[in-house]
Amino acid sequence: MKFSIITSTFNSEKTLKNTIESVLNQTIKNFEYVIIDGNSTDNTVNIIQSYEDEFQLNGIKYQWLSESDTGIYNAWNKALKRCDGDWVVFIGSDDYFKGPKTLETMLPYLNNAERNEINFVYGKIEHIKDDGRLVEISGKPWELQKERFSYIMNIGHSGSFHSKLLFKKNGNFNDTFQITGDYEFLLREFKNAENNALFVDEIVLVMREGGISANLKNRIKVVRESKKARKLNGITSFSKELTVWEIRVLVITFFYKVFGHSFATNLADLYRRILGKEKRWSN
Repeated sequence: MKFSIITSTFNSEKTLKNTIESVLNQTIKNFEYVIIDGNSTDNTVNIIQSYEDEFQLNGIKYQWLSESDTGIYNAWNKALKRCDGDWVVFIGSDDYFKGPKTLETMLPYLNNAERNEINFVYGKIEHIKDDGRLVEISGKPWELQKERFSYIMNIGHSGSFHSKLLFKKNGNFNDTFQITGDYEFLLREFKNAENNALFVDEIVLVMREGGISANLKNRIKVVRESKKARKLNGITSFSKELTVWEIRVLVITFFYKVFGHSFATNLADLYRRILGKEKRWSN
């Protein structure tokens, strides 16, 4: 079994070394690593180049390209053209594998998935702040998520494993999306209730989270693009989850603009505490 690992980058110099080294340090080496950079203006390309010899010494195929693109899904599609692995993993430039045995740990689960004709496998994600503070660990069994997946993206995509058959059957990513192209892609597979995913009860990836201002802007886009993804896949049923999420984001955005950062972050965390979750935005 061979893995194809893909990372897209743009001005990622602050975090990219952790990402690359988490890939390089995997205990099994039967994988290729493709990095697609969007014409970074910082030191990103120099960092990418600096690892060429290490990957070669470890017998790992290492490819990279730096040129302008239209977004992450355009970059991923470029990478997919260069890949020939049995399972494809996308890992963000500010994320990293939980440990050096991540791929080794996933092997038996992926073999099981192939035997059962399952084309998508995912695990848990550890979310942290820039200072390393743990925010939460996400990831629930597919049996608990499947029914609502057509209403909202309720599984983590970064660090998940895609069979090459998934792309042969459903094509590549729709690069008109900026944020939820992964959801639209997976909807092509899972709008058919007969298709299943496999959940692995292991932390696969560590994901860094940004501040509330960037998060709010992105989440408004997420709601709008999620609606677009559902429409493109012929899903017309009302999504209570998306509607509630949109209202919540708009309310917090209003308070952010009117009352400022501190008030909005405390309000957002108050809502999280009501839900029994740890605070995420305030100190």
